[in-house]
Amino acid sequence: MSSSSEKKSEKEKSALNIIKNWFLNSPTHGIRRISCATSIFERIFWSTTFLAFTALMCIFIYTVILKYIGNPTKINLSVKHYRDPINFPAVTFCNLNPLRNESLVDDDIHHQHTPTSYSSYIDNDYQNKFSEYMIRLLAKNLKNKRSPIIESGYKLNDLLIKCTFNGRFCHRNLTSFFHPNYGNCYTFNNDIHVDRTQRNDSLHRWSIDDEDVEDSYKLFLELYLYQNEYIPYLDDRAAIRLFIHRKHQIPILSQTSLFLPPTTFTKLIFSQRIISFSQRCRNNLTNNMKRIFGSNNVRYSQTLCFKLCEFRFIKKLCNCTDQLLMVFLQFFSQNYTTYANTDNLCSIKNKCLTYRNLFNSSKHCPECLPECELIQYKIQSSYADYPNTRSTDKVLQRVENYLKTTGYSVVPLNTSACSNNRKGALLDNIVAVEISASPFATEILSESLMYTWVDVISSIGGQTGLWIGVSLISFVEIAELLFLLMCHFIKTIYQSILNHWKNLYERVFIRKTSTKL
Repeated sequence: MSSSSEKKSEKEKSALNIIKNWFLNSPTHGIRRISCATSIFERIFWSTTFLAFTALMCIFIYTVILKYIGNPTKINLSVKHYRDPINFPAVTFCNLNPLRNESLVDDDIHHQHTPTSYSSYIDNDYQNKFSEYMIRLLAKNLKNKRSPIIESGYKLNDLLIKCTFNGRFCHRNLTSFFHPNYGNCYTFNNDIHVDRTQRNDSLHRWSIDDEDVEDSYKLFLELYLYQNEYIPYLDDRAAIRLFIHRKHQIPILSQTSLFLPPTTFTKLIFSQRIISFSQRCRNNLTNNMKRIFGSNNVRYSQTLCFKLCEFRFIKKLCNCTDQLLMVFLQFFSQNYTTYANTDNLCSIKNKCLTYRNLFNSSKHCPECLPECELIQYKIQSSYADYPNTRSTDKVLQRVENYLKTTGYSVVPLNTSACSNNRKGALLDNIVAVEISASPFATEILSESLMYTWVDVISSIGGQTGLWIGVSLISFVEIAELLFLLMCHFIKTIYQSILNHWKNLYERVFIRKTSTKL
């Protein structure tokens, strides 16, 4: 009995020795201090300190893990020069007056007012009828699969007198579309709408300090308004509406359009800001979006996705098709144009449309995530008289010669044929604009994860090293301690089982031997 108890105490002593030796040689200062304490008070002090610092360490590590799970992001700012024609944006322009007055064929609208019967252009009844008429024109074109522009609007050759990009003439085949509020609109894309060869008569230098033409990165447009054909019941202003946007992106003209006044040379300098998202952005289109944005000429944008989602909401709520949807249908592939019934359009006076305010983009359109790369354009403008007094005759002669080629009368106003009236009529319709890139670098804002798994490990290592002096090698030593203890207990259990079988064998063998004797 005494021998077994002695063996048991030796086993326990051996395990305690392993733990004690590890504590004495531990790289963790607090544990080593506890092991080397010479008095009970010293041991209590270091034990309390170690436990307090361990608790603080766990709190900070828990905070780091929560932040990592929450996927917070940070914004990295960098700059880069993108002064290259490839990165030149698309430019869309329309006449502020949507239709030619003389081409307005709807008698119910055209004869609603006479020049002496209106006191101001603010006439809701007329404007509502005019909007319905414009929607009918667009729906008719879509139904019959006709050209996106309408005959009663301004054609490109009517509006555009001159167009040059980097000293090269533009083609007369700009991308066109029709908007019920703005009429025929045209989009310039320097990738497909510019001649490859440069001609001497396409150059223009406004001052001796202008940049070299080949690297000028400029678009020049000279346009004609036809103010004598403006519809007086719609607007008192006269201008060209212009919108600068990303290539292959549908322009949402009501958001950031600019007005270009007549008799003025407008200089627009744009600077780019590129925002790249890494979290919760539309990187891959869903199957439904692939069907909608099936055409390669349409780029996905969150704004457009919200618009289409709103149209679906109205169709479900009012059981009719929102008229503004017709504007966007002309951009999509032929398969998607069958989505809306052009014969069942919502009337402007439909009271159901007043519930449009119930539409919540975040609630009804969870699939409309922001695009992963967003380009914003900041525009700076400056102005000058155009043409100046000395160059008036030269410019007017060129404009008049161009207008004669279009077949329209140069001065269709009720004016005498005197020279001053003729010049004034022409000058009141000339719009000139030059669009160029800012010489400053482009801002690039890129979103990235604030905490990656590498940052989490580094942060945990820093916290453990700061509070209790534990490093990665310390965890290896802890694993070594557990391994030694496991080996010791396995060896002990194995030795106990072996002794048990040995004793059992000896008792059985002795019993058999005594029986034989």
